Amino acid sequence: MKEIKEMKLKEKYGLSVATTMVIGIVIGIGIFFKAESILKAASLNPTVAILAWVLGGIITILAGLTAAEVAAAIPETGGLVAYNRRIYGDFFGFMTGWMYVVLYMPGLVAILAYYTGFFATIFLGIESSPINVALISIPAFLSVFIINLFMAKAGGKLQTVVTVIKIIPLAGLLIFGFLNGTNPTPFSVAQGIGAPFSVGLVLTALVPVMFAYDGWMLACSIGGEIRKPTKNLPKAIIFGLSLIIILYVGLNVALLKTLPANLLAEQGTVGAANLLFGSIGTKVIFGGIVISAYGTLNGLALAGIRFPYTLAVEGHFPMKKYFSEVNTKFDTPLKSGFLILVISGVYLLIPFVTGMSIDILADIPISIMWAFYAMLFIGLIILRKKEPNLVRPYKVPLYPIIPILAAIGGMGIAISATVNRPYYMLYSIIIILTGIPFYKKK
Repeated sequence: MKEIKEMKLKEKYGLSVATTMVIGIVIGIGIFFKAESILKAASLNPTVAILAWVLGGIITILAGLTAAEVAAAIPETGGLVAYNRRIYGDFFGFMTGWMYVVLYMPGLVAILAYYTGFFATIFLGIESSPINVALISIPAFLSVFIINLFMAKAGGKLQTVVTVIKIIPLAGLLIFGFLNGTNPTPFSVAQGIGAPFSVGLVLTALVPVMFAYDGWMLACSIGGEIRKPTKNLPKAIIFGLSLIIILYVGLNVALLKTLPANLLAEQGTVGAANLLFGSIGTKVIFGGIVISAYGTLNGLALAGIRFPYTLAVEGHFPMKKYFSEVNTKFDTPLKSGFLILVISGVYLLIPFVTGMSIDILADIPISIMWAFYAMLFIGLIILRKKEPNLVRPYKVPLYPIIPILAAIGGMGIAISATVNRPYYMLYSIIIILTGIPFYKKK
């Protein structure tokens, strides 16, 4: 198979793919299993939980509005890697990319593949044993890489179709919960169970909320492959996130109208589905969860295969000539993609081999990612001063208030995660620092 070095991937994705990539990655498994965990983090105070969902949505919108300006001004493949390189220099850009390659992407790919298998066992009515989960999750994991490495356009079309399908169970729960929910006091605290309102509880609940909102930045990683990126990328981020916030907040209110907070924390989305739709409806919901998880897994593979390629093109990645090649037959960075496949595969095998909780692979990357996001939001202000003549087809409104608020929100999440999970943050930093010996100046 003939391969040559190619410095630019073709523009092949439109607004629909970019928008559904934002929606498809963000609406993954988080909304389906985080409702109960966030209620527990909020000490069964439903007002605290809903406020955390709203606050998380506001921070995400502020982040999206801020990042959209940078994305439109620097429409390059690599997303956050390209932006941080332009603002802070080659070294910080490389470290951002290294974080994606060795921590963030493999962790999220592994957890999505695992839960695709886990929810599929429930949908099929078989035991959720490690063997059964592995027999489904591993083929699902391999299939999305095969699609996105050898059928690039098919990967984009799959993302659009799956995104439309996954909204159906969400909309069903939301609508039927509002119409048929019988809990007259959805925001009341169960006597003797729930904790009183406090800012500390909101911040504690905010960390798991951000897992459910995470992933929107990955649409920027295909900025160089989106048609009319200066117009379509900001639209995709803003439209996609706005719809997600409406769905998330609305769904959680609908769930609380169906079950009181203490029962929802115990029974989760499945309990609410059983009450609203019966056993058949629950099957449909789990079918939707499987589709949702697989769609998000596809979006992560679509974005993830490009990160080693981006670093190699910059000239800093190990074996840069090897990983900067684009396969001319499939128009994909094939060797870069295989590297992500291998690293993600190792992460996926860890819980099966060691028995470690797969959820750690979600908590670790989210904890560190918001620190990198905050640096980007501060970087927008730096970029305005550093490159005042840079063409900016889109500018964040209410500058510099929104970028400052977005940076404060990002650092607040990172600090809260560090306080609550110090070992996760330490682990993240150690893993990221392993990239220093591999960095080489051009």
